[in-house]
Amino acid sequence: MRRLTTAVLVVALLGGCVTTTRKTIYVKPGVSEEQKKKDEAECVQAAIDTAGPRAAAFIAVDRETVDRCMRQRGYTPARIAE
Repeated sequence: MRRLTTAVLVVALLGGCVTTTRKTIYVKPGVSEEQKKKDEAECVQAAIDTAGPRAAAFIAVDRETVDRCMRQRGYTPARIAE
């Protein structure tokens, strides 16, 4: 159940709540798309968990926390225009 909740939350955050015209794509040679999505979902969840009470009310995601988490997992962020 927690995985389903996390997946729905990630989809909402990444798809419907984007406020910039740029998107971050993470690159790591040899990693499947499924694994990349799993890693990014875990990093987004970690960013929400560390945001405190504000996250519960506004679902705030600190992109710097997500970027830092993904870098620690060996990914390189690349921003692209949408």
